[in-house]
Amino acid sequence: MLAGSAMLALTREARAADTVDDVLARIARARASVRTLQGPFVQTRTIGLLATDVRSTGTLTMVRPDRLRWELAPPDDVTFWIGPQGLAYRTAHGQARVPAATARVAGALDDLRALLGGDPASLRLRWALRVLRDDATGVELDATPVSGSAPLHGLRFSLMPDLVRPIRALLVEGPRDRTVIEFGALVVDAPVDDAKMRPPG
Repeated sequence: MLAGSAMLALTREARAADTVDDVLARIARARASVRTLQGPFVQTRTIGLLATDVRSTGTLTMVRPDRLRWELAPPDDVTFWIGPQGLAYRTAHGQARVPAATARVAGALDDLRALLGGDPASLRLRWALRVLRDDATGVELDATPVSGSAPLHGLRFSLMPDLVRPIRALLVEGPRDRTVIEFGALVVDAPVDDAKMRPPG
C-alpha cells in the first residue's frame, strides 16, 4: 500500500514537471521572434509597517534579450535601467549604478527580465515552478524559492494567450510585504530609440 502511494505521488510529480516543461517551451517559442515590448503598468506596494498601500503608475520598455527600462511617473519620478552591466537608476536627486556582478542583484535582475520578456526556464535556477492555469485566457505560474537566501519569498505571474505579454505579476517580499503589478495594453515590436535604453552618464 505504501509502495502504491509512493508510485502515485511520483507519477503526479512527473506529470506536473511535464506540464511545466511544456508551458515553458511554449513561452520560449512565442517570445523567440519578439524584439521589443513596451506599455503602461500600475504598481501597488503593500508594506506591513504602513497604514496604506503605495500606488504608482509607470511605463516599461524592454528590448530583448537583456535590456529593460522601468519608469515610474511623478510623484515617484524614478527611472531604472536593467542591462548586461547591472542596474542603474535616476531620480530627481541624482543617479547611481549597481554592478551586475553582485550575486543577489544579478539574480533579481535575471528573474525580472525572465518574467517580462525573457526565457522563463531560467527561473528554475532559483525557483520551483508550478502551473496554476493554462487555458484559452492565458497562463499563470507560481514560483517558490529553492533556497532560503532568495531575495523574494514568492512570485506569481500571468500571461496573455499569446504567451508574450504579461497581465499581472505578484512579488512576495515578506509575510506582510508584497508588490502587485498590473500591466496595461503592451505593444509588441514597436520601434525603440536605443539611447532611451541606456542610462545617462
